[in-house]
Amino acid sequence: MKKIYGIFIAASLLCSCEAFLDEKPLAEITRETTQTSELVSAYETAADAQLELNGAYAWLKCDMYEGIWFYIGECMSDNCYIGGDGISEEQLGNMKVTAVNSAVSLLWAQYYRALGTATSVIENVKLMPEDAISADDRARISAEAKFLRAWLLFDIVRYWGAAPLSLALIPSITTDNIDQWYPVMYPERTPVEDIYKQILEDLGDDTIAALPSKSKGSAEATKGAAYGLLAKVYATMGEKSGRDYQKVVDYCDLVMGEGYSLVENFDDLWTVSGKLSSEGIFELYFSDVAEGHNWTYWVLLSDKSGEVEVSWRRYCCPSHDLVAKFDKTNDVRYASSIYWAKVPYDTYYPANNYPLAYKIRQKESDIILLRLADIILLKAEALVELNHPELAMPLVNQIRSRAHISALPESMSQADARLAVENERQLELFLEGHRWFDLLRNDRMEEVMLQSHDKNGNLQFTEIPSWRRLLPIPQDQLDINERLTQNEGY
Repeated sequence: MKKIYGIFIAASLLCSCEAFLDEKPLAEITRETTQTSELVSAYETAADAQLELNGAYAWLKCDMYEGIWFYIGECMSDNCYIGGDGISEEQLGNMKVTAVNSAVSLLWAQYYRALGTATSVIENVKLMPEDAISADDRARISAEAKFLRAWLLFDIVRYWGAAPLSLALIPSITTDNIDQWYPVMYPERTPVEDIYKQILEDLGDDTIAALPSKSKGSAEATKGAAYGLLAKVYATMGEKSGRDYQKVVDYCDLVMGEGYSLVENFDDLWTVSGKLSSEGIFELYFSDVAEGHNWTYWVLLSDKSGEVEVSWRRYCCPSHDLVAKFDKTNDVRYASSIYWAKVPYDTYYPANNYPLAYKIRQKESDIILLRLADIILLKAEALVELNHPELAMPLVNQIRSRAHISALPESMSQADARLAVENERQLELFLEGHRWFDLLRNDRMEEVMLQSHDKNGNLQFTEIPSWRRLLPIPQDQLDINERLTQNEGY
């Protein structure tokens, strides 16, 4: 028999940059074999399955979300300058990314390692005998792994478009089976529409039925998180003119039906005591133990715990364009999002009054990947696309009311309503990694970025080719997999 083993790696080893840069085939999973070809689960108990599922969640707490998520979501947009001085990161901020960019290579490696772990859980649980795991545990663990795989695939397809999609468990390779398994180990790029098809399949009714309902933030998959992901998928999938925006509205309503509510005080969302709130839906949870710290805190804000003391250039520096958009007198989100400090550099602002990212304030702070305000504004966006600004603007005003700024008129043109929702999402979700994807989703990237300014008030770009919407396939992957092709322009 061929016994199937997972690829769980201890959390302390997950995020080593050096380990990821020496990449093996993206779908490779080590197996033991005997004389037959029957596949047997690596898991003997539900605890074994849960252990590898925990490993799949742990992958999210790596560079892919603790750093690069913000560099792309914020610094490739008009929200932030890159801030720091790494060459790969500067390429992202300046839209000069190349196929040998180490940050993009690391991003790809971590996403595919995480994807492989989630697939390993799904397939190994499927192979477990009935007497080895309860029906409830089998359904729940599989559903959580499918949610994670769908979440990862959604990011992958937004970053790279067509991408490898390998869902098979691979046995040990021999001279007898190499021809059979080579295309699985080194797959071609799967078309975008087929990746979305797999996302929707992973988020099917059976998956959602097996997930728990919660009305507050969770670090595990829930019905609310799955509904929210589906809303984002339908808001993004395909050409804008052909999207099913009613489904976006419906899934947003299902999220709201889970019982989430906006926290009264916006600033509470970014405090350690405010983690896993009634507004949170899906978060990366960090603790006060050394191996559980959120190192994004040091990347964006501070050298020291308990106070802001800056000795080197911080990443995600709020842009002059973004700072100018805030109502600095009334909008409570301004002080909650940007911390002004004295720093030993003057790259974009005077050194004695320099803006730093302020939504991840301590080493125990969570990274909120999905929250209710995002869903409310996504529903507003969909309603505008359905030409119902009068239904969309009350949702926008719900968010503005909490921010302590005046309501917008409910009667406005569709074009004006589009901009109103876009602007509100920019200010509400600033420094949460969403702006780049918002611009792409609404075909606004080129227009907005061509209007963005540098620190001296000059336009940052004279032209932006449309192929910059996608990242390059890393050259190291092209080198090990001759079946891969490069994205246009790279």
